[in-house]
Amino acid sequence: MKPLLSDAMIEEISGLFAAMGDPSRLKILRALQNAKSPLSQGAVAEAATLSQANASKHLATLVRVGLVIREPEGNTVYFRPVMPLVSDICTIVCGHVSERARSNYQALK
Repeated sequence: MKPLLSDAMIEEISGLFAAMGDPSRLKILRALQNAKSPLSQGAVAEAATLSQANASKHLATLVRVGLVIREPEGNTVYFRPVMPLVSDICTIVCGHVSERARSNYQALK
């Protein structure tokens, strides 16, 4: 039996998808997933080709919705994706996008 979605759960899910609906945040998630270890804010900004201020703003959103974990270490803060959640979501969504592209291509033939 599928769990029932309460209004509160729908609000939480909506916030998560809204956070993932921004290209800069998706670039940050990609950078964090590709990293072999947690990244500092500066390393995230560089890997995602964003300014430090922009990366900071988007990282705060990703932390707030629970897609990224913030790990302070001394004077530096490191970030890492919540796994396997981020990987699973990306796999599902990328598979769906690829299938739609394939279907659209086939329709053009």
